[in-house]
Amino acid sequence: MQKKMHLVLLLLLSFAPLTAPPPRICAAEEPVRLPEERVTADAEEEDKLLLSPGTVSVIKPQEMKGEQKNLPELLKQVPGLHVIELRGRGAYTTASVRGSTPSQVAVYVDGVLMNLGSEAAVDLSTIPVENVERIEVYRGYIPARFGGASMGGVINIITKKPDGKGGGTLLVGGGSYGRFRAGAAYSAKLGDGALFVGVTRDQARGDFTYLNTRNEYDPNDDYEVKRKNNSYQNSDALVKWQNENWTIEGAWKRNDRDLPLPVMGIESDRYWEPTAVQVTDQWNFAATHRRKIGELDLGIRLEYLRQEKKYDDPKDGDNQFGLPGSSYKHNRYETDRYGVAIDGSLPAGDSHLLEFLWNWYDETLRTKGDVINYFAGIEKHTRYAWNGQIQDTISIGAKDKFWLTPIIRWNHADGRTEFSGGAALNYKFDEHWSAKVTYGSYNRAPNMYELYGDGAFVIPNPLLDWEEGTQWDAGVSWKGDILKGKSEITLTYFGSHVDDLIEYFVVNPRYARYENVGKAHIKGLELEGSIKWDDWEVYGSATWMDAVNKTPGAYDGMRIPNRPEYEGFLRIARNNLLKNKRLSAFAEARYIGNNFYDRNQEVKQDDLLTFGVGLRYGIKDDLKLVVGVDDIFDKGPDVLFLAEGYGPDRTMWYPLQGRTFYASLIWTF
Repeated sequence: MQKKMHLVLLLLLSFAPLTAPPPRICAAEEPVRLPEERVTADAEEEDKLLLSPGTVSVIKPQEMKGEQKNLPELLKQVPGLHVIELRGRGAYTTASVRGSTPSQVAVYVDGVLMNLGSEAAVDLSTIPVENVERIEVYRGYIPARFGGASMGGVINIITKKPDGKGGGTLLVGGGSYGRFRAGAAYSAKLGDGALFVGVTRDQARGDFTYLNTRNEYDPNDDYEVKRKNNSYQNSDALVKWQNENWTIEGAWKRNDRDLPLPVMGIESDRYWEPTAVQVTDQWNFAATHRRKIGELDLGIRLEYLRQEKKYDDPKDGDNQFGLPGSSYKHNRYETDRYGVAIDGSLPAGDSHLLEFLWNWYDETLRTKGDVINYFAGIEKHTRYAWNGQIQDTISIGAKDKFWLTPIIRWNHADGRTEFSGGAALNYKFDEHWSAKVTYGSYNRAPNMYELYGDGAFVIPNPLLDWEEGTQWDAGVSWKGDILKGKSEITLTYFGSHVDDLIEYFVVNPRYARYENVGKAHIKGLELEGSIKWDDWEVYGSATWMDAVNKTPGAYDGMRIPNRPEYEGFLRIARNNLLKNKRLSAFAEARYIGNNFYDRNQEVKQDDLLTFGVGLRYGIKDDLKLVVGVDDIFDKGPDVLFLAEGYGPDRTMWYPLQGRTFYASLIWTF
């Protein structure tokens, strides 16, 4: 343990000279400017000026193109955000922000909310990033342009803007565990605007060897086994047309996923058997129009999203390898959601900028399948919801150094309306130092999945109450030169109190349901930074978090499951290694420690430290090769569940994928 603490301290010290300043509303000596979701600047500094008065991190996937990172892997570098992986790459994956549940994190793609009432949370592994320009992660204060009162935070994904230059890219790559990745993108002028088209394919077998300890004390019966039925295939297509006033976009994605057999030891006995398959198709369409009416910047968006999820298990009635006594293993879940949003901004005098948003959703969930048919359950659920919010950015003083940004919100669902609000204070001391403080109240209505179940294994609980709570943070930032390198540093202390927290519980071996469990108190520190020289770039982040169950009773004082106490990330890149400046190298390290998986603090995950390295070589000006290896020391499959107090150590039931080689070829034309 002492060695691990030394490692954490070393990571924190390594990150100390790094990071980015907090987002500012406007630059000094300039008029107030509205952060517009549809407009993004080229310079990273300008990006953050326009985003939020709270805490925000920006990721640019194109800078890591060819490294075969999916969305969860990109998000692992953000402080305060914990990626929850069910069973490794390509599997069901969600995010927790500052100790939130995944349901409390809102995910947007080009302004379209990906959270559906028919889902517990957004599966991040199914969201493509090959054609993404930038990813913004908001924590604490959430700006008015995102509807609702997101308790955990917002992940905002912005796809590439059509440039109309008549060029594109082709990518093809492969790697360990049968990994294959390919993508094509093209943009050209069309009418008075520009068109972008992109398609990608990402798939892997996912089979790998690991040690099965059989959850027993005797090490003599441990054996190595090859994991089976762990494959996935992700396909997607994006079409986007844009001119000065209109953006019209359509997207489709499919996730085809094998679900491994659930019984410990079965992989050595009947590995050849086919297992359950889940196929999810999703279509979404959005049309946005923006225009200036005097000083009013006004926008309206119409959107439609449809999702079809199919679950099929070929082992009907197999009591040994399915759920005990169950033969109801073919189910369908169909969701249709219509939405409209109106937003805008209006300067009020020289010191105020008003921003507003109103949106409305009509969502219908239809459940079909064996369970519904047998038990005559309810096949159709409908939810009408709307959100309204107003934000005012106020410049105080003559030199635009002090900013106050209050916000008020109204959130409505299922005939109930809740109010929340907050405020942010930003102060710029000089060209190097700035500080911020934010505070706000938040709430969330239970979604349809939590209320009505899934028609198969999650049973209804229509008595669930709304979650509500408060969040606050205080941060200080520094920007300047360190060792002749351009550096940015941000340190933030955050906290939150949540009431009527909704958590997932197993009722018996066959069923589970969601329940309000009471109170949670969370506090922590985030450190984020970067330093850049001519040929070197260093980025780091670190998080310490204390997430505690404060519900009176047996669990009072226990850590909340799946909220690690420590996380750290470090990336170092070296450019222009050769005289022809065609070769660059990069290395990454990630640490996660002190993470429990149960509310009794009896099952703890072993700490995990992984390293990765890679090279990027320009064969020609328009042709690049990227090669690398993740988890170079193959630590993932060795992660254990540690029994606290009694019982043996045992392999994580769904072991993580370990050492992974990859190579990608990128042609730009």
